[in-house]
Amino acid sequence: MKRKEYLLTTKESAELLGISERAVRKNAMKGNYGELRHIEGVRGGSSGKMIMIRLDCLPEKAQSEYMQIHSLVDEPERIEATDYDVTNEDARREANRKYKIIKDYEAFVAVPGKKTELTRMFLKEWNAGHSDQQLSKSTLYNWQKQFKANGLAGLLPEYGKRSGQRAIDAVAWEFFQGQYLQLTQPSIGYCYQLLTVKAVEAGWNIPSESTIARMVKEDIPDAIKRLKRLGEKNYYDNSQTFTRRDPESISAGEVFVGDHHVLDLFINVGSVEKPKWVRPWMTAWLDMRSRKFVGWTVNLSPRTDEIIAAFANAALDPAIGLPRHIYIDNGRDYCSAKFAGRGNRGKRLTEEDKQALYEEGKITATLMERLKIKTHWAIVENARAKVIERAFKEVVEKFSKFFPTYCGRCQDERPDDLEEKLKRPDKYGMGLEEFSHIFGDWIRNVFNKMVSQGKGRQGECPDQTYMRTRLPVRTADPDVMRLFFMKSTNPFKIGRNGIAFRGHEYYSPDMILHKGKHVYIRYRDEEPDKVWLYSTKDEYLGEAMRIEAMPAIDADQEILAEEQARKARERKALQEHPSYKAAQEAKPLTPMDITELMKLYGKPADDVEPSKVVEMVTLPRAGREAVNAMQATGTDDINPFAAMSAAKIEKRRGF
Repeated sequence: MKRKEYLLTTKESAELLGISERAVRKNAMKGNYGELRHIEGVRGGSSGKMIMIRLDCLPEKAQSEYMQIHSLVDEPERIEATDYDVTNEDARREANRKYKIIKDYEAFVAVPGKKTELTRMFLKEWNAGHSDQQLSKSTLYNWQKQFKANGLAGLLPEYGKRSGQRAIDAVAWEFFQGQYLQLTQPSIGYCYQLLTVKAVEAGWNIPSESTIARMVKEDIPDAIKRLKRLGEKNYYDNSQTFTRRDPESISAGEVFVGDHHVLDLFINVGSVEKPKWVRPWMTAWLDMRSRKFVGWTVNLSPRTDEIIAAFANAALDPAIGLPRHIYIDNGRDYCSAKFAGRGNRGKRLTEEDKQALYEEGKITATLMERLKIKTHWAIVENARAKVIERAFKEVVEKFSKFFPTYCGRCQDERPDDLEEKLKRPDKYGMGLEEFSHIFGDWIRNVFNKMVSQGKGRQGECPDQTYMRTRLPVRTADPDVMRLFFMKSTNPFKIGRNGIAFRGHEYYSPDMILHKGKHVYIRYRDEEPDKVWLYSTKDEYLGEAMRIEAMPAIDADQEILAEEQARKARERKALQEHPSYKAAQEAKPLTPMDITELMKLYGKPADDVEPSKVVEMVTLPRAGREAVNAMQATGTDDINPFAAMSAAKIEKRRGF
């Protein structure tokens, strides 16, 4: 079917092209608009003929605008086939909708006035009438740009981004992903450089680097990037689904969660003249049900003793007491033999194996076992498992960031004025003791009393939830618990002169009864002159006092007397031992007594008799001949050794 021809006057052409009629006629005479048409019998023009310009010789934009203005077709006509022609009906409908908006906008701003103000007015009116199709200035400008560059194809949805539109071969994209998804985390730029070189070798089609970067962002799932570039732990902590615990399935006081946290601030443990800025640690126990901090310490070196001290603060509080379970990680200080056992760090032992090791004295009961508290260990390197981590984040947001010497978690978060503050220890140099008091006061009166909308305690603070949901307080003899909570050591061997501990010697007269054995030491920092000794089976052995070495010479009589008295007490301890008394009172048996006892009460055994089966040994022939000679002379019954002993040996004369 022959396409209909549309002819335009120079005036109409000038309006479409936005130039003067003179310019149109000049271009027409140069042949810029192809073959011209002339209409006769009309005034004006050459020889009464008017110049007419064919519509299909004008730019595509002018053609589309003319067809749209005169409603000649539902879709603007096009000169050549584009992506618009091969796409689906919905995509073309969307492109036509954008095209109409562009034309409405261009008509709106075609009046005298400031374009930016007219644009703002157009968008305001459009958005007011199309609440479900809001339009921004940047979007409108982008549509104009795409239409100018690519015609209607540029207005298609996701033009240049749709499946199959990116000019990259599948093998090239696989190669790029193989280089990019590595734990060494190579950059997109360098991987693209490798891709360009490989593409030259293999003859692949590849797009620009910006397109590749967009494909990395849009086409590679974040979970895959975390797993292959950041590792298993990052993927596990941030992408993999997790099991959500129901806090309402437990009661307050049932499960305590423990951990350490370094605070994001500085305190001064030196002096004003010589400051020593350090970041303090908090060692804390959190009730899992109520999210209440039940016990904590502030320290400079998190270790097992701090864990026990923080736990003791909760256990000895008559309003809190002992939990039924604890949940801890696998740090060496938590997996200590004196606190909770080896956890996931060591081989799991059966109860029978444990009992055998207890009896052999190779291990002793842990603190949690003595208190009958069940221990649960988190999966190794599973940071998200401990709910206390979220509480530590709240400490950062609500306490550390408001402290004058807040330093952030890393250099990028460090405030610009921190260095200046650290130069003023007289103003900002708070010591450990003062800081511990302030921090503890904040935990008790702010954190534990801050209302939360979390699941299980909507509208309640931790203290309120704890009171509402707690079980009966579980406790034990306070004096015994204080004994268990004392600091303890690994086994020490008792030497000849006592035990050397922390640079001093500790001695007790009863130690002489245990020399060479291994014992545990419990001690209190506030009583440095005394320690308490326990066997490897956790049996109490007594106290030991610190002793000082005597002067090498010129020791006074009082010191000498005390030293002699110490040795006398040691001797007395030996003499009072049942073994010593038994040895003193014993009447040793004589050999005759032992023989009679063995005859009467020893295990009966028959005397040895000749064997019925013998093995003959062949002796030398000379021996048999000698025996025969003796028998012939009748002297075979004489014992030669007896005859020699009875004979008198006389000295021969002449010698």
